[in-house]
Amino acid sequence: MTKEIALEQAPDLRRIYAAALRRRGSTSETLPDVRYSRAGIRVDVDDLVAYAHVCRFPVAGALPPTYPHLVAFPLQMAVMSGDGFPLPLLGAVHVENRIEVVRPLTLDDPLDVSVWAADLRPHRRGRQVDLVSEVSVHGDVVWRGTSTYLSRGTEHPEAPPSEPPSTAPLERVTAGPLWRLGEGTGRAYAAVSGDWNPIHVHALTARPLGFPSAIAHGMYSYARVLSSLGPRLPEVGLTSRVWFRKPVRLPSTVRLRTAFEPARTLSVLENANGDVEHAVVENTW
Repeated sequence: MTKEIALEQAPDLRRIYAAALRRRGSTSETLPDVRYSRAGIRVDVDDLVAYAHVCRFPVAGALPPTYPHLVAFPLQMAVMSGDGFPLPLLGAVHVENRIEVVRPLTLDDPLDVSVWAADLRPHRRGRQVDLVSEVSVHGDVVWRGTSTYLSRGTEHPEAPPSEPPSTAPLERVTAGPLWRLGEGTGRAYAAVSGDWNPIHVHALTARPLGFPSAIAHGMYSYARVLSSLGPRLPEVGLTSRVWFRKPVRLPSTVRLRTAFEPARTLSVLENANGDVEHAVVENTW
């Protein structure tokens, strides 16, 4: 029977990360049957403006398509830091994300958010799990998100890979915007998202977790792509998916290339030389 945990306020992510330093997960092959939720969340205008500024979204009537992830993320961390969760929180790598926008959300909408874990499975480099989020307004689901996290460990070379679509349509696209991401990019995004995972904050805190430098948040890179494409994307019926390929080390310069098709965009975020693929983003409607 699913254990329902209703919270009145968002969990303190700094406290969760501090506690995670003492927790290493388990070898369990099952996920705890627990669901975290919050009801009647009102988006703070100042928080929204700060997020929009960092991720380059316009401040308009509808919330950015990635913003509900920000609301759900603390509940994801509550699930992943709970007793019985089989993977360690620290060092977990965000490898994929899927978003479905059923209808636009506005500042006036009271958001009911529910989050649970699903589909613990092998990955060729360890194990991975989905954190599923649903946002409802007055009982109707209006936004869905699935975040896939990888925990490195025992390798499973036989595990089926999840590959992005072919980037062949991008072969004809040779130009795109260049973005310079400074050393403090991770801290700037952490300040508006609450995601102070040490791998994003500073090289000194990233190195003990296996990264030679701090790396950009995957959801920051993803948000920058969607904000760049904003005028070309619909507000209703959008399904967006990102495959995070190689971490964006900070500081660095990246380039976005996009192919536009009827009811679809396909983008690749790469380094300035075009020889390292950081993320592939597909939007359909």
